[in-house]
Formats: sequence, C-alpha cells, structure tokens
Amino acid sequence: MTSISLARSGTRASYFHKAELTFMAIILIAVSVNVLVDATGPQKIGWGSFGLGLSGAVGLIALAGYYRRAYPYAAWIGKAMLTVSLASLLGIMLGILFHQQMPRPTPVLTEALLAMDHWFGYDWPTAVNWVANVPYLGTFLRYVYLSSFIQIMMLICLLAYMGRNRQLDMMMYTNGLSLVLVYVMWQAYPNISQSTYLPIPVDVAMAADLVTNSAYGAILLDMAQNGLPVVEMDKIKGAVAFPSYHMVMCALAVCFARGTKLFWPFLIINIIMIPAILVHGAHHIADLIGGVLVMAVAMIPSAIILKRCY
Repeated sequence: MTSISLARSGTRASYFHKAELTFMAIILIAVSVNVLVDATGPQKIGWGSFGLGLSGAVGLIALAGYYRRAYPYAAWIGKAMLTVSLASLLGIMLGILFHQQMPRPTPVLTEALLAMDHWFGYDWPTAVNWVANVPYLGTFLRYVYLSSFIQIMMLICLLAYMGRNRQLDMMMYTNGLSLVLVYVMWQAYPNISQSTYLPIPVDVAMAADLVTNSAYGAILLDMAQNGLPVVEMDKIKGAVAFPSYHMVMCALAVCFARGTKLFWPFLIINIIMIPAILVHGAHHIADLIGGVLVMAVAMIPSAIILKRCY
C-alpha cells in the first residue's frame, strides 16, 4: 500500500495511507457542499450542535495516525479508530445534506412501493399487529434491528485486528459510496417512511415495542412537509424509505464478515434482521431489495478506487 508521511519538524512522522487520504478528500467535498448550501440556500445548519461529534471524529483521526506510528505493534487499533472516525464524518456530512433538502412534500414512489408490498402479500400494519400479538417477539426484533451499528463496529475492529486492511478499506468505501447513492436516488425519487401515512394504534405499537411508531412518523411527516428552520444534530432522522440504508448495513455486515468467525453469527442475525427492518423500520419490501442493490453497485467504484490506491 502506498503510504504518505505527514511529518512535522521536530516530531515523528505519522502515516495515513493513500486510500484513507482519498476517503478524506471525499469527506472534504461533502463538507464543501454543505458549507456552500448553508451559505447560499434558505436552509441553515446549526454547526454548533454538531461540534461534539465532528470534533470527536477529527480528534480520533489525529489520535489514530499518532497511535499507528508511535505503537506499530498495535497499529490495528489506530486503523480501527481511523475507519470508525472517517465513516462517521461522512455519515454526518451526508445526514446534514439530506436534511438540507427538506421540505419534500410530494413523495413520488409511495404507490409503487405499496403495490410491490401487496404483490408479495405484505402489509406493514398487519405485520406490526401480528408481532404485537406474539409475546416478546417485538422486543426481540427491536434489539436485532438496533444491533446494526454494533455489528459494523465489531467487524471493523476484527478486520483491523486481523490485519485485513484492504478488506476494511473496501468496506469503508462501499459503505460511504452506498450513502452517496442513497442520497442521489432519494433526490431523484423522494420518499419517506410509511409510518407517516399508515398510523399504528398506540396500544399495538407499545405491544410490538415499535421503533418507528406513529409519533416518529409524525415528526418525519412534519419535516417532509415543512422542512427544518435549522438543521441540528438532534433533528437528524432516518427519513428515507427507498432504498433502505439499514439494509445496506445488513448486507455489509454479512458480505465483509466472510472468512472471519463473525460470519455465521452475523448471517443468522441478519436473516432475522429482514423482518426486523420491515416491522421496526416501517420499510417496504422494495426498500430492502434496493438496499442490497445499492451496496452491490457501490462495490464497483470502491474496487476501482482501491485498485489505484494499493
């Protein structure tokens, strides 16, 4: 792998590899777009609310570079920290960009997405009601649904520990470019969660321990119709239905866990993740298919970029 030394006078050099620096360049492009939209558009960004997250990620990048150079015998720790921080930074930037595009009061895919659900014989309110009538099933699926980020963190640490840096970079790029593709597709075909227009009774939602309930749907609907006066950290929501980024993470975990001890546990968990995403994420079947396809497509430019970096 090509390494670039970022040496400073009087200090030991720390190293970031070409693939990592290229990813940082992508992040800087996203930052520049956000700053430009913030300066020229009506939607403003409350940068202060993102201060802790952004400064933490930037600090972790610096620490990772130092740790890798100062403690070469434990360089994998620096690699894991760097991957987490870079992925987080791009996620924050694209999350801001998503919400800057609100309001989007006229979803264009709703009827088509519902039609595909009906073709498969699937109906979200019916599924939620069924889960609500099975004791503890809703809570179990809730924990599975909320495990996606934990799975990704575990996999990053394991791949770094195993020294599979190219595989880890491929995972980082695939995740990042998947987010970009989700944004592009949402711009072309704006859509929001079906929790915004298919209300679930409060008692049913409580019995199912539902994550994306009608109260959450009301927040998404207001955001889609009226936008946000200021985009702030606590206002960031998972508004996109198609394609499902949650399904992207599901596919990422299984795909990049191959050849590790996490593969079979992740495969089992993420098979269960499919109904968990449908129920707790209020997603359509097409959303899940779209998520897998987005990840598969994102792997192509990721492989091309990494081929030039290694």
